[in-house]
Amino acid sequence: MDDAKKIERKRKRFAARLKSSKGVICSDNPEPNIVLCNVGQATSFEKCDVIKMLNDLPGVELTKFVAEKGESHCYIVFNCTDSAKLFFDRYNGKERMNDVPIYMNYVEKVPNTEIVCSSKNPEGLYLIEDFITETEERAFLNLFDWVEDSSLKNRKVKHYGYEFRYGSNDVDLENPLIEKIPPECNVLWERLKGYGIDFRIPDQLTVNKYIPGQGIPSHVDRHSPFENTILSLSLGSSVVMDWKHHSGKYIPLAIQARSMLVMQGEARYDWQHGIQPRTWDPIIETRNSSGNKSEHIRVITNDTIPRDTRISLTFRKTRRGPCQCVYKTLCDSVNTNIIENEVASKLEEVHVHQVYEQIAGHFSSTRHKPWPKVVEFLKDVSPGSIVLDLGAGNGKNILRRNDILQIAGERSSGLLSECKSYTRDVSAADCLRLDLLNANLRENIADVIICIAVVHHFSNQERRMQAISTIASLLRPGGRALITVWAKDQTKSNYLCKDKDNQDTSIHSTVGVNLPIHENRTQFKHNDLLVPWKLRKMKDDRKLENQSSTTLLRYYHVFEEGELEKLCDLPELVVEKSFYEEGNWCVICKKVQ
Repeated sequence: MDDAKKIERKRKRFAARLKSSKGVICSDNPEPNIVLCNVGQATSFEKCDVIKMLNDLPGVELTKFVAEKGESHCYIVFNCTDSAKLFFDRYNGKERMNDVPIYMNYVEKVPNTEIVCSSKNPEGLYLIEDFITETEERAFLNLFDWVEDSSLKNRKVKHYGYEFRYGSNDVDLENPLIEKIPPECNVLWERLKGYGIDFRIPDQLTVNKYIPGQGIPSHVDRHSPFENTILSLSLGSSVVMDWKHHSGKYIPLAIQARSMLVMQGEARYDWQHGIQPRTWDPIIETRNSSGNKSEHIRVITNDTIPRDTRISLTFRKTRRGPCQCVYKTLCDSVNTNIIENEVASKLEEVHVHQVYEQIAGHFSSTRHKPWPKVVEFLKDVSPGSIVLDLGAGNGKNILRRNDILQIAGERSSGLLSECKSYTRDVSAADCLRLDLLNANLRENIADVIICIAVVHHFSNQERRMQAISTIASLLRPGGRALITVWAKDQTKSNYLCKDKDNQDTSIHSTVGVNLPIHENRTQFKHNDLLVPWKLRKMKDDRKLENQSSTTLLRYYHVFEEGELEKLCDLPELVVEKSFYEEGNWCVICKKVQ
């Protein structure tokens, strides 16, 4: 088959897939609108990548770029059909991104991804624009233009007064820093008083330097260690900060350079805030509500603006003792969902390790092919590399290669037996008990690590953090890891059954904790839960009616957006990519040199 016929076949296959899964109608006739297949937000494809392609097509004007969250396709709109046809003819099936060909189809309509949000900020959130002058901004930028060796994680950061600990979003009050908040910041306190802001002068400052593409996961600063007011001064570039409430409310806030953000009350204690890691931000507009000039809505548009380097100064006032706030959902002083380590160990033994021992054969029979994202991640492993598969299951991700050393670690002896059958004809592969493997491997040994669907079985934050720390310690400097976990949000996966409704009314009491039992094939309602596995037993292989089953309960902690990325926010790791894929949150990280 020649290249033109192959491209046409692939293009039509993508058209059929888009029609069946997304209802997108593709056309063989040229249109100003084109859908690009194999690239999108899930593959980190951005508007700037399209613009680079246009450099070879002078006069062709792009008017819109639409990339939907979590999708591996995107849409581009040109000023006219002729421009779209020039682009299509030049690049369809011939352009590659990350060694993957881009296929194209004309479409009649492009989805409107504009999101309408409340125009009202969370209560207690105040944004004071032009809080400092351009001259003062330059002075602050010079003041905090630190040297290269202050680099930490995937962005530069410096602390004054106390070191802010990102793993727990607090400080160690017993270990103050010698370097205090610079006196040049005193001008900010006097100016805030002029705005009528009630606050106490901070004694802790964290300075973050973000280059385009970097962000910070959604979080709330712990209640107990800090007082009611948190201040954030932005320098250098604008950015969109996402505010999320546990009730489901979502509010994007465009923060301009030289503005002061004040968080108090509900905004401080009851909302999470974060910045998405991207090189651009959507333009947010305030519009009249349905023509009513007295009512306004906030709209996240399809248009974007590039980010520049941004420096944020976050000021906090420390305190001691338990928090006395009235916002209990995110309060560390009343968090009843914390499972102590002793109980966590028992919970995992009963509802993870023992269950997998019983279902090993049945589990293995449902897992045949490696996940495509694992294949993609492992395709460039260099000869001579050491590859660790931590929590290997039945070994389906083992590569059929003898030029690399592969070690599969699995805690379940039943699954370990299944795994050995996969490695029987791979001489440079071995299978070991996972707990023994971790105890006997030295640090900085692995070039590549995969940890697929494992970390969600650890039943408290400390144990999940320890799992990521172990991965970091086993990686050599420059080594890379792919880590995946189940996502709480399953709306963009094939897991959900449209005809089933999640009741989640059953509570199972086990080893001293009460956990809800999840209804399979429905949306998750809780972060910590028990997921049923029906272990089928055939009395007579020839007669389906003789089939019986036993239901076993596996423990899961299903992850919120940004939660896995935050776990990987360690000094020795850089998060290269964070994405959602078929009901999983995934992170690719690299150990710093």
